Amino acid sequence: MTTLKIVSVILINGIIAFNLNACSETNNQTNAGKTSSDVDSRKDVDTLRFIKETPSVFKTPESVKYDKTKDILYVANINGKPTEKDGNGFISKLNIEGQIIDLKWITELNAPKGMGIFDDKLYVTDIDELVEISISEGKITHRFSAKDAEFLNDIDIDKNGNIYVSDMFAGKIWMLKNNTFEIWLDSEELIGPNGLFVKGENLLIGTKTKILSVNLKSKKINNLIENTGSIDGLEFSGDDKYLFSDWSGHVYIAKAGGEKKLLLNTSEKKINAADIEFIRDKQLLLIPTFYHHTVSFYKLVKL
Repeated sequence: MTTLKIVSVILINGIIAFNLNACSETNNQTNAGKTSSDVDSRKDVDTLRFIKETPSVFKTPESVKYDKTKDILYVANINGKPTEKDGNGFISKLNIEGQIIDLKWITELNAPKGMGIFDDKLYVTDIDELVEISISEGKITHRFSAKDAEFLNDIDIDKNGNIYVSDMFAGKIWMLKNNTFEIWLDSEELIGPNGLFVKGENLLIGTKTKILSVNLKSKKINNLIENTGSIDGLEFSGDDKYLFSDWSGHVYIAKAGGEKKLLLNTSEKKINAADIEFIRDKQLLLIPTFYHHTVSFYKLVKL
């Protein structure tokens, strides 16, 4: 290579030789860059692998919650209109394989949606109430009314047992603390808040356009991921990445500050993707399909 460069300089006064050298080095760097990028991307390409789907036994399943202590899944069934107080809603209990243990484990609900677990209690939103269920007893133990709430939706719980609840229609976040249920956050930033996830000292909130990060103490609001589109379920997948669904049938993954990547699209089949659950130690994604009346199981894998 060196001999070629020297000969080129002698023959053409160095002009083309200079260009040839620059092109050669540039090409080498570019190729090396491509090779490195290809290797990196192969190590870090997230994809979903379909595992199974339950039979269509559920009635408008809106959310799934994993009970790590008991290795059990709970499914919230609206069984009617999402805003109607008809008494038709119920919670199903499944094993981790998706087999039904008790289809109507908890009844006497209206339109149950997001769920959270703390100690031996399962909490579920029900239009304008937060319902507390004793897991060991299998019965409702308390109903916390949210005065003037319009559409309580998702739930998450911090390490101290404080329960955060999104009101999607009113644009507020409620909190249950020491048996007092009241508005915790009311901000113009909360446009259609839905999916919630507590990560460390911050509450992550999925809205119609982005994911917000709100400090639990100061309530300072920052943008975590922008241009997300509307969000239903929100989960942390590890490696500073987040999974989120949009109800209509799409599931995305994105890093904090990054752009979303589509992992799944079942919208053309008219299969919804409502409030998802992600079990990190199993890398298992559970998708309640709403009007499709099933729960789908997917494995998050890297190619």
